[in-house]
Amino acid sequence: MHVGDIIRQHARNLPGQLALIAADERLTYDALNLRVNGVAHALLRQGIKRGDRVAVAARNSVHYVCLYFATAKIGAILVPMSFWYRADEYRYVLENSEPSLLIHEAEFLPVLTEARGGQGCPMLEMPVFAAPTAPDSAWELFLSTSPDHEPDVRLDADLPHMILYTSGTTGRPKGAVLTHGRTVVDGFNIAVALRIRQTDTFINFFPPFHVGNWDHQKMYFVAGATVVLVAQFEAGLVLSLIARERVTVLLGVPTMLTALIDHPDLTSTDVSSLRLIYYGAYDPNRILDRIADHFGARQGRIEMMHHYGLTEAGPFVACCPAERVFEKWGAIGRGIPGVEVAIIDDDGARLPPGRTGELIVKGPMMKEYWRNPEATAAAIVDGWLHTGDIVASDAEGFMWIVDRKKDMIRSGGHNVYSKEVEDCVASHPAVADVGVIGLDDPVYEEMVCAVVVLRPGHTGSDELAREIAAFVRQRKAGYNTPKRVFFSDALPKNAVGKILKHVLRERYRGASKSGH
Repeated sequence: MHVGDIIRQHARNLPGQLALIAADERLTYDALNLRVNGVAHALLRQGIKRGDRVAVAARNSVHYVCLYFATAKIGAILVPMSFWYRADEYRYVLENSEPSLLIHEAEFLPVLTEARGGQGCPMLEMPVFAAPTAPDSAWELFLSTSPDHEPDVRLDADLPHMILYTSGTTGRPKGAVLTHGRTVVDGFNIAVALRIRQTDTFINFFPPFHVGNWDHQKMYFVAGATVVLVAQFEAGLVLSLIARERVTVLLGVPTMLTALIDHPDLTSTDVSSLRLIYYGAYDPNRILDRIADHFGARQGRIEMMHHYGLTEAGPFVACCPAERVFEKWGAIGRGIPGVEVAIIDDDGARLPPGRTGELIVKGPMMKEYWRNPEATAAAIVDGWLHTGDIVASDAEGFMWIVDRKKDMIRSGGHNVYSKEVEDCVASHPAVADVGVIGLDDPVYEEMVCAVVVLRPGHTGSDELAREIAAFVRQRKAGYNTPKRVFFSDALPKNAVGKILKHVLRERYRGASKSGH
């Protein structure tokens, strides 16, 4: 089975089932499949063949969803690119992936033109979300006279269908090559783990260059459920669509959930259709406690599940089920069906429950990093994907993220886990957000440093820096205490709220000892 079969099979078995909602457009599985086939034939007519890359710079739209399945049906490889890239970043991805076609929305033409410098493949403008298209537009001419029958292309499960560039929290992004088999098998695995129903309606507002979009959306398509598509996240719009379309499942990361729960329309919005909120990512400000309280999760009015994954995996690796989520609060759970997990030390030896080590995974995963054999060899060893995440587990196999391996700080012979220090600093009443990093120290190897965003009404000062350091010292072992506390208006983050630690290290390397 390949990615295009997900829609094709439902078009036959569930032709009238509502598949996709985008503004006022509503497509059944049959209608969506016919639309996908038209795009697939247009690509073939353009000369796109198996193995060719098709790069895209755009926000969410029905056209983009069709492109995702159409490239899969003909064996081409979709390369989604971040719409937040600057010219240099676009240039890097385009040179690395060498696409045969570059599809873009109009607003990205200037930066793409600068990135390409007059070189590269043909370009095609794609309409934006829910916008009417003129009959003589480039997109309509591209699709004109395309048949809507299934393209006659034979595919193997091991063939790539997408290169998804990682968020680049440690530098230049790497292109994770994702196969049909990886994506389809993982879709069934996570649909089982999250107990997705054919009657579910899911709202997708994640950016299309991120694993949070395609790989979450896929499980609802696998189940024959309905997806409500939003061009990009906007809290008020999302709340209105939850009410209008009777959304049953909501995915969130803490930054997005914060925007929803703090929105003035929340209390007047009918969110009674929600049955499940599932989430991932680090939560230093305890927004998930507020979500649980507001939606009545502890009283059983809705379910909450914590999941964990990464682009290089299926992406899904672990899940904490609703009936255990409060008992094991903060845990990412255990391996989902079809995934084997283990925890190892620095020498590769398996560790027993309770010990802290790196999480490794065997199951659906990327084939390789595109044109990067060294990084591939480092990430996949003897069939196991090394996640780079440090975890601890209990006797039942439930796991908690401790830190990113690359973010662990080595100070005075001690391992300092930045996430633990961040959790502590974030509980200080003056702190709104925090990122903890290690900077070079001539004596201790690295020193613990905290970059703090303050709450309104507080001002950075030497006195407050000392107070925050003392706050940590009173609550954690002394080697966890920040030697420097820097104050900043904001922290650099990627599309889903992960702090870009490498940016912080560059910014504060060589900074003064004043602390602010």
